[in-house]
Amino acid sequence: MNSKVDIDFKHFCRELYKLTWEQEFLIEVQGAKTNASKKAARLSAQRKAIDKVLVESLLKYSPQVSESEIWKEIGIVHKVNVAELSDFGIEEENQEVVINRCLSAHQSWIKSSGHSFERYISNIQNDKLRRNEIRFILQSELTKMIKKNALTNTPEDIVGLSSWGKDFDLYAVQSVHGDTHVFGCIQSKTSIRDRVGRDVTFSHNAMDGLFWSVAVTLDGDFLNMPEFIHMVNGGGSYGRNGWHGMYAMSGITDKNGRIYKVDDAMTLFVEHAVEAAKQFIRDRRQLNADWKAEC
Repeated sequence: MNSKVDIDFKHFCRELYKLTWEQEFLIEVQGAKTNASKKAARLSAQRKAIDKVLVESLLKYSPQVSESEIWKEIGIVHKVNVAELSDFGIEEENQEVVINRCLSAHQSWIKSSGHSFERYISNIQNDKLRRNEIRFILQSELTKMIKKNALTNTPEDIVGLSSWGKDFDLYAVQSVHGDTHVFGCIQSKTSIRDRVGRDVTFSHNAMDGLFWSVAVTLDGDFLNMPEFIHMVNGGGSYGRNGWHGMYAMSGITDKNGRIYKVDDAMTLFVEHAVEAAKQFIRDRRQLNADWKAEC
């Protein structure tokens, strides 16, 4: 795309969004007396502005400008509109830069906080873990162990573990007489809502492979909603449970089927890990999707 087209298409998106938003908001806000109704009017006008800019931009600039570039530009225009940065004295020509910096900072926090939570789990210190020679390792360590042929899992296990890549954040390993094997796959999320629809499929793969498959979340607030309760336990539109267990440090007050409230030391999570490790050795065939920790 040449610079002239780039500038023209961005200007077109900005101006059409602004014009459509202003026109539609004046229509939608008529008769709105409460703050809730005014908010609804604003949302409706924004949606109509997005729809109009998307259609007219595609008609005018595609395929010279890719659909992804058009969508990206509409996105930044919308974010600038929602942020109302003029209220903070930020000049209009600087608002896109400010928004992008804020988004970059937010993405950095998501990535950094997620990695920190993973390290928190991998660093759990517990006598039961030590006695049973169980560790929770990061995905990067698993990759190194596979390359060094340091695992005694079956060849089929290794193929599965290798192919899953970053489907799981951590893995539960146990050493028995010096031989180390993976028995569990762990997803860690600061918020359970993050990519959960994708993660449940990965969990099914692990359970089908007879691995202990669990998720740990810092904020389990969404686990109070029926959709997520069914996703974890089975029910509603979900024909089977999504994990052997879902462990939340906050956001819930009590156990709900396979959903468990855990303390800062993740004591219950550790106890379940020990149970799963023993089941893996005793009779792995029983460590299927129906398996459930007893304690």
